[in-house]
Amino acid sequence: MKKTLVAIASLAALGALSTSAMAQSSMTIYGNLDQTLYNSSQGGKTATSTASNANSSSYWGITSTEDIGGGMKASFDLRSEITLMTGQAASTTTSATNAGATNTAAVTQNTVTNAGDKPAFFNRNAFVQLEGGFGAIKAGRQEDLWWTAQNAPNTSGGASYGFGNLTAMQNNASNYSSLVSGIANNTAYTGFAGSASAAGTNVNPTFMGTAEAYMGGFAYTTPSFSGFKAAYQIGVPKVSYNDAGSANNGYAYSLMYDGMGASVRVAGNVKNDYSGTAAFKQQLVGGAYTMGQWRLGVGYNKMTTAGAFANGDGTTAVGLGLGYSVSSQLTLNAAYGTLTDNVVAANKFTQTGVTAYYKLSPRSTVYAGIGSGKNEGQMKQTPIYAGAGTDTLGATVNAYSMGIKHTF
Repeated sequence: MKKTLVAIASLAALGALSTSAMAQSSMTIYGNLDQTLYNSSQGGKTATSTASNANSSSYWGITSTEDIGGGMKASFDLRSEITLMTGQAASTTTSATNAGATNTAAVTQNTVTNAGDKPAFFNRNAFVQLEGGFGAIKAGRQEDLWWTAQNAPNTSGGASYGFGNLTAMQNNASNYSSLVSGIANNTAYTGFAGSASAAGTNVNPTFMGTAEAYMGGFAYTTPSFSGFKAAYQIGVPKVSYNDAGSANNGYAYSLMYDGMGASVRVAGNVKNDYSGTAAFKQQLVGGAYTMGQWRLGVGYNKMTTAGAFANGDGTTAVGLGLGYSVSSQLTLNAAYGTLTDNVVAANKFTQTGVTAYYKLSPRSTVYAGIGSGKNEGQMKQTPIYAGAGTDTLGATVNAYSMGIKHTF
């Protein structure tokens, strides 16, 4: 009897150890704090300001991964954007509330009931994920696959002066409607984010805020095969009896290759309007190749419109960048890019820029950049990401910037 009890106790202890080993998990608090001071001028006018995303986005987050056995892991990620100068969590371009907007119609069409009491705190990420030999399944708010893919070229080392600045102009519907095509914001929003049953009252699950950078939905990513992976993403299902199942929804895809010094992306997304028509499309081909101290980045992205945006026409962005690592601490970049109206070629924005990044430590970097943006026709853009755009059509904007970045 004694031996039997000892055996049972031993088996119980082994089972507890096995369960403990299988359920091992870790939790990490992480973040990226990046503040830029920039100056831009055009037509004798000068604007000096700051931004917490002009180089890279500022955010903090919590993530955890648990080994659940059988080669599988469960994880979650909660990430909130930060505006350093105000301490504001989230922002008016990535939050469902758009609390900072001044256009009443735009606020109404992108706000849920009592949105002021329900801020989108974890506006960058709020998902759970299961991964294993089959790949990965993700559910919740997450980066749009196209948005993630357009970072691969990274022609300037950061957001300003480079390819990311051009695609940001394309993926932001309000920016497109007011600065490229001339469509009034009210018309664009009512058609795109409205509802067949009550125009302007529904929040597009893939259009939380005015940018297409995030999607509330589900995604599947395949395992890696010799450096190749693919991913597909779709917005949350509609629940209104009066709207089509695809109304105000969307999907995205990405084909990826990483290996032999190359990082290549082919990606796209589609955003439907209130009638279910594919009103907003992005198609991207881009990547980078690193050889020794040199890095070459090339990007191409075409944005087209239809449906509620039928009176628009879309734009094409092309970016080219060359980077050189002088040392393990200092990197220099030169970038060139264009944003062109697909129908009226006279509407064109051309930007050039030179940037320098110096690592003070593995986690702290100082940087500086100088560039110019030439607007033609109906364009009025700026080479500073999220910077002050010119108020004069066809003006040339000269700018310089400097900042500091710290990760944890």
